[in-house]
Amino acid sequence: MRGLPRRNLESSRRHAPRLLLLAAFTAAAVLACARGSIPILPGAAILPSTLTAAAAVTRTPLYLFTPGPGFQFSHAVFGISQGETLTVRQVAGVSGGDVGELPFDQRGLLLTGDATNLGSSTWVEIIRPGGGTGWVSAAALTQDVPGEAFCTDGRVLTLMEALRASIANRDPQGLQALVSPRRGLTVRFDWWNPEVSYRSNDILTLIGSDTSVDWGTQQSGGPIGGSFKDVVLPRLNQIAVGDIQFGCNEVLIGPALREARWPAEYRNLNYYALHRPAAATGNEYAWTTWLVGVEYVDNQPYVSHLVQLRAGI
Repeated sequence: MRGLPRRNLESSRRHAPRLLLLAAFTAAAVLACARGSIPILPGAAILPSTLTAAAAVTRTPLYLFTPGPGFQFSHAVFGISQGETLTVRQVAGVSGGDVGELPFDQRGLLLTGDATNLGSSTWVEIIRPGGGTGWVSAAALTQDVPGEAFCTDGRVLTLMEALRASIANRDPQGLQALVSPRRGLTVRFDWWNPEVSYRSNDILTLIGSDTSVDWGTQQSGGPIGGSFKDVVLPRLNQIAVGDIQFGCNEVLIGPALREARWPAEYRNLNYYALHRPAAATGNEYAWTTWLVGVEYVDNQPYVSHLVQLRAGI
């Protein structure tokens, strides 16, 4: 590591506790990688840990695909409602001729490596399961990681603990380093409520921003409005401090009066449940669960989705 300029030494001392924490997470990730079972392609440039990877990522627009190791990995359809299909186009763009459909749960898709930007969207060319090629929106794809491989990837638990630490410490730089550089961060105050999406660069001001957002409706039908720091952050803090339970691709909840689940359109995205049970002597419905979706970018895990579950009272 290059030496710090003299004028930055005092800054370095002030930030030493956070740097030590990040160093501990990085060391744990390197050891955990030995246990991971994500398939690595020969010659692929795979980064060794989440935090070192995040530090090296050049922040880019959402869904930007570039020639590199990412397209070599299998991909899956993402964000399509259950029972609906993703249209495959002959050429990039919604006006391109229809050459096929992919079901909402399609996995095992291969990319040719060709991509093009059309306005604010990016399109990638895929090899169609039935033969030939076609184009789909890059936003509708995610790297296909088998559940067993995901749950044995030690980097992901390190990612969960780093997420908890960044929330507990109100650390926007730490949080940004963990968020998907391709997709950003999507938050759902309840699983049935609409998505609120932030680009990676938005994370630096997210924790302190007073900007009000429409988070959807309460179970009673009343609106949920307010800033991230006032509405979402206090709820996230309940799983950021103290002892909690972890579940890999498993919904962990307490007693509930309505359905609580991982959204069906996220079917091909792996997640961890971070669950704080209700106090033994308190209200049994006063539990908190956040489901944390993890997207792999060039085979590196990042936080991409936060979905809250509640008892429904």
